[in-house]
Amino acid sequence: MSTDYTNILKKIKEAEETGNRLISEKKKGLEAELFSLEKEADKSIADAKAASDSYVESEAERARSAAQKDADALLAATKKRAEALSSKTLSKKQLREIIDEVLFSEFKGD
Repeated sequence: MSTDYTNILKKIKEAEETGNRLISEKKKGLEAELFSLEKEADKSIADAKAASDSYVESEAERARSAAQKDADALLAATKKRAEALSSKTLSKKQLREIIDEVLFSEFKGD
């Protein structure tokens, strides 16, 4: 009977050691997989950050370019209007009317 008991204990011990070895191997495999996933996630995050930085930079440049284009158009229109106004010549009659209206309006009581 003691031989059966000893054999049973040996089998239990062997099963326990086999189970522990399988658990240890599985744990190492899962740790390696987790490490790989962490590296992949870090790379994915870095790639996404680089892509977002590039997008922000290109959008800022596009906005700056559009604003510069609008400013140039406004400046050109203003310059054209200023040149048109400065090139106008007044006749003596028009000049006299303006002078009369501005300078002499105080004397007329308006």
